[in-house]
Amino acid sequence: MNNNLLLIGGALLLWLLTNRKPERKTVTAADMEWYKALLSEYHPDAPDDEQKMEGGLMDRMKNPIITVQQHTSNRQKYPYVSVAADLELRGAAVEYGTRIYFGSYPDYVFRLVDTGSHFRGPQKKIRKPGYEPFDIATNYGSKLGFAGKETVYRIDRNDTLKKRQNVA
Repeated sequence: MNNNLLLIGGALLLWLLTNRKPERKTVTAADMEWYKALLSEYHPDAPDDEQKMEGGLMDRMKNPIITVQQHTSNRQKYPYVSVAADLELRGAAVEYGTRIYFGSYPDYVFRLVDTGSHFRGPQKKIRKPGYEPFDIATNYGSKLGFAGKETVYRIDRNDTLKKRQNVA
C-alpha cells in the first residue's frame, strides 16, 4: 500500500511539474499604450569608413543584424528586423530581443536587439521632443522611408528572444 501511495504521489508531482505555466512578465497598462516614435535607419553593410557610426554587422549580443530587406526576402530565415534603441523604455529595462510594434509598419516583426551611444545616457539624442528615437536596420543606400518617419510604438515585454540562433 505504501508503495502505491508513493507511486501515485510521484506521478502527481511529475504531472504538476510538467504542466506548470511559464512565468510571464507583468504587462503594464503603459506597455499596451501607443507612444510617439521617430525612426531613423542604420546600415550594417556600410562601407568601412562609416562602420564606426553604423555599428557593424553584429548586434549587442554578437548575433548578425537583420535588415528590413533580409526580413522581407525570407521571413523564415530572417524572422525579424533588428532595431537599435535605448535599453530602458517607459522606466523599465528592456530585455534583449523584445518585440516592438510600430503603427506605420504592421506587417513587419521588429525586435530590439541593438543600442548605441546616441540612444542612452547623457549622449542620448532626442531629435524631436516627445518622440522616442528608434534606429531600423536597412541595407546601405536604400531609400525605404524609415528615416525621419514619425509613427507610434508599443512594446511587448512577454515576447522576447531568450536564446536565438544565428540566422544569417
